[in-house]
Amino acid sequence: MAIFDNWFRKEAETKSAIDINSPRLLEMIQAGMGGSSGESAMRIGAVYSCVKVLSESVSTLPVNLYDLDGDLRTKKPTQLDRLVAAQPNDNMTANELWQYVVTSVCLHGNAYVYVTRTAKGRAVELLPIPATSVSIHIANQNTVTYVVTVGEKPNTREIKMTSRELLHFKSLTLDGYTGISPISYNNAIVGGSRAAMDYANNIYTNGATPRGVLEVEGTLSDDAFTNLKDSWQGAHGGSNNGNRVALLESGVKFKPITMSPHDVQLLESRKYSRSEIAGIFRVPGHMINDLDKATYSNIAHQGAEFYRYSLSPWLTMIEQRLNMTMAGPNQCFKFDVSELIRGDVEAEVSAYSKLLEIGVLSPNEVRAKFGMNPRDGGDEFVSASNNLTFGDEESPEEPTEDPKNEESI
Repeated sequence: MAIFDNWFRKEAETKSAIDINSPRLLEMIQAGMGGSSGESAMRIGAVYSCVKVLSESVSTLPVNLYDLDGDLRTKKPTQLDRLVAAQPNDNMTANELWQYVVTSVCLHGNAYVYVTRTAKGRAVELLPIPATSVSIHIANQNTVTYVVTVGEKPNTREIKMTSRELLHFKSLTLDGYTGISPISYNNAIVGGSRAAMDYANNIYTNGATPRGVLEVEGTLSDDAFTNLKDSWQGAHGGSNNGNRVALLESGVKFKPITMSPHDVQLLESRKYSRSEIAGIFRVPGHMINDLDKATYSNIAHQGAEFYRYSLSPWLTMIEQRLNMTMAGPNQCFKFDVSELIRGDVEAEVSAYSKLLEIGVLSPNEVRAKFGMNPRDGGDEFVSASNNLTFGDEESPEEPTEDPKNEESI
């Protein structure tokens, strides 16, 4: 569509004014007060790792459209299914689209996807919209209108859209309409982690640790002070000049002082911030390389809980929004999480063997779980307890003896 020309450019820089309802306003205020906005927070290793883990985990799971017939669920390979599962538009894959959605919600609390429809209402394209370009307006009758700012200065313009035109994915919300930004609402934690990182970088940049001060007798002139400072900084400033031998003259004395990152508990505070940030996004510590309290047994347990408590809310949010806006009657979108919750091979084989024995699964259904093609006769359900086979085919009738043959005997 013409209104989305140059859509994939950075729209955050195209707004000439900021609406009071825009989440961008809060981010700008926080940034101006020394806080962290979404983009600056991504420069913190723990935030980047958490967002990457969540976005990549969700985007690699297959999502498909299904027809519902009672308890029966059948895949529906249509154009709508292809938009969500393979190619949402000419420039993106489905993997890239869902990465954007999760990343935007993690950083801004909201993610928006425009649904291009034909005159008959059929969805033919999904386009991502930067969260900072959208503001939400609520009318008296609880009617939600989205105002999207597009274009480049000075030719920006606003377009009003409805919930049928815009997929709105949001995180925790205080009013039911707008998601709150985890970064902005936890600015003290994120900003503290950023300050600790900057402090550590400054220490290493200026010679690993502050070693001491230079003392001179009397008062230096401005030129002498500048010359002394520049010569010392040039000889000993920076990480490459650490531990060099200093040559002092004209009564200059070096007085060492004791201060190190350990004294101000810098390392401990950075580890604590990393753990707190992982808690904000509900990501297990071992998945962002925080292995202080990790063991083999609790890592396996945390891996199972990662789907249940971390990914499951994300998948439900996306599925329900797709079902509400795009699915037809007796249809639903569903993520396939079978690969994610699959255990070790030995436990899996044991579980499938028991399900085969009691007739819950057929051999071909088990083969499908392992990505194998069906085999002839594999659709029959077998019960090993009484050696019975349950199939759709009728059992052959037993042959009856001909009375004439009995008479001839």
